[in-house]
Amino acid sequence: MKAEFLNRDVNTISLDMEVTADEFEDAINAVYLRNKSQITVPGFRKGKAPRRIIENNYGKGIFLEDAVTDVFNKFYPEAIEEVGYEPVDHPEIDLGDQEVKSGNGIVFHVKYLTEPEVHLERYKGVEVEVPEIEVSNRDIENALNGFAMRNARLVHADREVRMNDTVVLDYKGFLEDGTQFEGGTAENYKLKIGSNAFIPGFEDQLIGAEPDEERTVEVKFPENYHAEELQDKVAKFDCKIKEVLEEELPPIDDDLARECSEFDTLDEWKEDIRKNIKESRETQRRDHIKNEAVKVLYDEAVIDIPEVMIDHEVDNLLQQFDQQLSYSGMSLDEYLSATQDSIDNFKDTVRGDAERKVRSNLVVQEVARQEGFSATDEEVDAELERMSHQYGVTADKMKEMVGPDIRIIRKDIASKKALDVIADNAVVTEIPVMPEDGLEEKEATKEEAAVAAAEAEPAETPAE
Repeated sequence: MKAEFLNRDVNTISLDMEVTADEFEDAINAVYLRNKSQITVPGFRKGKAPRRIIENNYGKGIFLEDAVTDVFNKFYPEAIEEVGYEPVDHPEIDLGDQEVKSGNGIVFHVKYLTEPEVHLERYKGVEVEVPEIEVSNRDIENALNGFAMRNARLVHADREVRMNDTVVLDYKGFLEDGTQFEGGTAENYKLKIGSNAFIPGFEDQLIGAEPDEERTVEVKFPENYHAEELQDKVAKFDCKIKEVLEEELPPIDDDLARECSEFDTLDEWKEDIRKNIKESRETQRRDHIKNEAVKVLYDEAVIDIPEVMIDHEVDNLLQQFDQQLSYSGMSLDEYLSATQDSIDNFKDTVRGDAERKVRSNLVVQEVARQEGFSATDEEVDAELERMSHQYGVTADKMKEMVGPDIRIIRKDIASKKALDVIADNAVVTEIPVMPEDGLEEKEATKEEAAVAAAEAEPAETPAE
């Protein structure tokens, strides 16, 4: 195979890909071997007829169409690598008026869209502002409180039910006609008030109930409830509060340090927590510099992005969202039905994000090009090894799974090097972080949310 670059018209590449007669003959023969077992010829057992006999009976072109496709798919990646322009969409192929037959070579006249040229005047000396790194005593307290909350124990409370309590209750559910429904009955069920484990309104109506009190709770199942027979139905639950439990936090002392860490004293543990928070924030700071610098370059760059690149990224975002939904047991169709949304509207909503991602990636790739960065075989092997651990397969299997997309891994490695250059040469101004709206406040909120999520018990009844 020989590839000849013809021209570039804006983002469209034209090339000729010449396949020799021998290469095309090999492709025809491969198609024959792949399909001969499916072809019946009088006088021959199925799969045993020679190629010449099959062609005489069914026509000499019987294997040509598949052979043309196969030989193109085999050599097109090599042609792309030879001319040096990456495609961003499927190619247009023109065979002209040449005669396609055994014994002849083929010239494929190919056009495809490539990544656009990026005009970037500079990428060093970008001015960015980042929050200064400071680990306060409040940060340490928040972290310690999080450990204490995760190690809290439930103890009996001789009082009325309050938010965040856990109640032990029996309940029976009835529809308006008095019939019970499957899964609407339980005994000695532990329910944390405020966990939203049951349908809206159920938990709130238990607040204020005393131990041994019987209380009727009335709720309405959501329109999109997973059990169709209960959707939009009103139900009453006869509940009996058997016990009220509250969380008792362990004291934050040396004993908790020994239980939750490798340290013997609280002071040692605090110092380790301080060090870990600082390292985490230094990593965040580095990422922040990269992100803010790329935003500046994003605005300065001149790029004519083909719409198809944005279309592909929109589809990627849609697939990622669909996968995230699957983790929670919901399909994309179910989500769209529940939110009364559509695929087209979703795509319109994320199109701006998709364009920003494509543009940012192109900017970073241009920096990598100007710096002459590439990925070594050792770096690619290391990345494949990391990915193999992530997916639980061998490195060889991972390489097989990646296939031709190995070029994407190489591009990502080069881009990471480019981001380091951008960050290393940025002009950084540190700004103070205010306690009321700074990083430590956000981290405390995340910690509380994580603890609440970890403690919430999933409901196993239709009242979930």
